[in-house]
Amino acid sequence: MKVSVIGLGKLGACYAAFCAERGHDVIGVDVNKKNVDAINRGEAPVEETDLARYVERNKKRLRATLDIEKAVRESDISLIVVPTPSNKDGSFSVDFVTSACKSIGKAIAKKKSYHLVTLVSTVLPGDSREQIIPALERASGKKIGEQFGYVYAPSLIAIGDILHNLEEPDFLFLGASDEKANHVMTRFYETLYAAREPEHMSIESAELAKISLNAYVTMKITFANVLGSLSERIPNADVDEITTAIGKDKRVGRHYFKSGLGYGGPCFPRDNFAFAYTAKKRGLRAPVALAVHATNKEIPLQTATFLDQIMKKAGATRIGFLGVSYKPKTPYTEESQALQIAKIMRKKGYAIAIYEPLNLNEAKSIFATTAAYASSMKELVRMSDVLFVSNPDGLFKEIPKVIGTQKRIIVDPWGMFEKESLRKNISYVPIGRGSLGKARLTATARKKR
Repeated sequence: MKVSVIGLGKLGACYAAFCAERGHDVIGVDVNKKNVDAINRGEAPVEETDLARYVERNKKRLRATLDIEKAVRESDISLIVVPTPSNKDGSFSVDFVTSACKSIGKAIAKKKSYHLVTLVSTVLPGDSREQIIPALERASGKKIGEQFGYVYAPSLIAIGDILHNLEEPDFLFLGASDEKANHVMTRFYETLYAAREPEHMSIESAELAKISLNAYVTMKITFANVLGSLSERIPNADVDEITTAIGKDKRVGRHYFKSGLGYGGPCFPRDNFAFAYTAKKRGLRAPVALAVHATNKEIPLQTATFLDQIMKKAGATRIGFLGVSYKPKTPYTEESQALQIAKIMRKKGYAIAIYEPLNLNEAKSIFATTAAYASSMKELVRMSDVLFVSNPDGLFKEIPKVIGTQKRIIVDPWGMFEKESLRKNISYVPIGRGSLGKARLTATARKKR
């Protein structure tokens, strides 16, 4: 099947390379000439795990252009993977989608063969039927279901693991405009996923399912973090012991059920807020989604307050951040709580040092000369009295070895280390393991004496 992919950003470039990997002839489209030129050179246009390898080995089946109409004319199916940025009220703008649809529609108007348009970008319930399909019909002069079809089929991916998520999705789902569109998309999925059968539903159900899934996951993450905060204040409580135990209950599960920092990135925060907007638009309230959003926003200040107590108690003035991206294996810092905590600590007067193995540019654009930047963990240790494990990257498990015999404090919200395995010169403070409760218990005991 010949495939056109409209939008060569983080997800679009990966989707194009993935389809080429599965044997399809793929033509990508982007308004950014640099992205187009990169694909045509056999190079990754954006940074993402394994993308460069996929693009290089599929360069005979993967090309790109600036011309949407050309790409649509030369393909059987078009995947729209353009941004749908959030508005202030929590809704999503579909301007980039409808703009692409105008060009897609013009090309469909000239085609005699059937063409399938598939939207991958996240939109809100009703957007396809109320805005996107009408844009395609106006531009093409044709009615949906006759000479072209429409499918909403979002991808459930995480930045840093996009290709892995595309290769091995937990499940697939799609909403189609009609039976023919459903059949064509199902056949296409068979070429990508062999025996995997997607969940078939209405377009509106698929739209709601996408934002609902992320809203539910953020609720689970936030509950684990609240449990961590509570465990921090109860002597001898350990959040990891608790989440490990109750996560074995089939009604709960272990995935995304671990205390740490709050969620960030380009999807979780906005999808949760969008869920609340969707409810409000339909005359309902979604207090759980709003509470999750509000609770998540409180975590940076709570964590910075905890760090401030540790720093003052130790007489420390320098704090080093191990990672400032919003999650491991990605250079992106959108809604990164590590960056927010670093800002608060700087305002409190502490000297900030940052080590980020993938991208320091965002941190430098924010802190400029008011922070120090380490090129290695060894350099970060030299710059810091206290080391904050702000990102649970497996690379940072080496930090005790890097510290060696030097005296340092490690503050860890993720529980990455076993205290008993660390040298005595390292003071280890795992957040959510009763350290505040123990301190209060000790202070109370002293008063009684």
